[in-house]
Amino acid sequence: MSKNIAAATLTYGDRLNFLFQSIDRLLEQKFIHIYVYCNGISLTNYQKLREKYKQPQLFFLYSEENLGSAGGYSELLQYIVQHDNAEYILLLDDDNLVPVDCYETISNLTINNDELYYFHRPDRTLPKIASELKKPEHVLGSPNSFLGRDLFSLIRKESASYLGDLAAAPYGGLLLSREALSTGVLPIKELYLYADDYEYTYRLVSQYSFKIIFSEALLIEDLEKSFHLHKGIKLLNNRYSNASDLQLYYSVRNNTWLGLKRNQSKVLYMLNIAVFSTIFSLQFIFSLKLKKTKIFIKAIRDGFTLNKTINN
Repeated sequence: MSKNIAAATLTYGDRLNFLFQSIDRLLEQKFIHIYVYCNGISLTNYQKLREKYKQPQLFFLYSEENLGSAGGYSELLQYIVQHDNAEYILLLDDDNLVPVDCYETISNLTINNDELYYFHRPDRTLPKIASELKKPEHVLGSPNSFLGRDLFSLIRKESASYLGDLAAAPYGGLLLSREALSTGVLPIKELYLYADDYEYTYRLVSQYSFKIIFSEALLIEDLEKSFHLHKGIKLLNNRYSNASDLQLYYSVRNNTWLGLKRNQSKVLYMLNIAVFSTIFSLQFIFSLKLKKTKIFIKAIRDGFTLNKTINN
């Protein structure tokens, strides 16, 4: 059964080599509208986009300032809510390449009103593992975990009442329904970058009773590998060893804040912070990445400060 489906992506910086491939693939299919939010890109690159693509179903939105993923997707979704009547919106990162039968496959799915779909990106193994283990919170870590790590995870078992596959999901590969958009829920702009997608979808699940279904009906290719997927010497490296200063700071700050929001025991959460922040810091020190140690500690401290300023 055919569905009314739009697609939307957000781009930033100098990433036209990825974005062109993503847009070209979308244009081969029957999406009623395709939205591209140009998040602080140069006017030169913006002009290249406008000159290359003249298709009437393609809409470009522009922000002179880079609002981060949180601000960009918040503005993008708000615009779609106000100007589009599509039943479903497929969110994509600018380096996500959908398969040639993407639109047709989604059209043939039976989707309940309280369901959101997350389509598998093979480079992102965590959602697939969570689905296979039947542990929806595995994508976030247990409620008292710090950066997904918890010394006390055996103390608490996950609730069996939630019927979805995932407790949260990334933007890229997420199929939002009109019902989800109609809640008025948007990403929190103050988070700027990292964990804002998981927080946004977790809110839809925990406060509005949506279920996120993990699906391999579509396989979405990531044209660029994320920083935390690069491997190194395990003893001396962690997920932030190859991160930029900005990536390290915002990921740790926002995940610290999200942990403060989710935890069920402040004592256990603080103990996890004490143990695992020490381990991460020592890994940075022994691998001679002293600057990362300072940024890491500041990010944790600012996560606590952020908890006092965001009331959501």
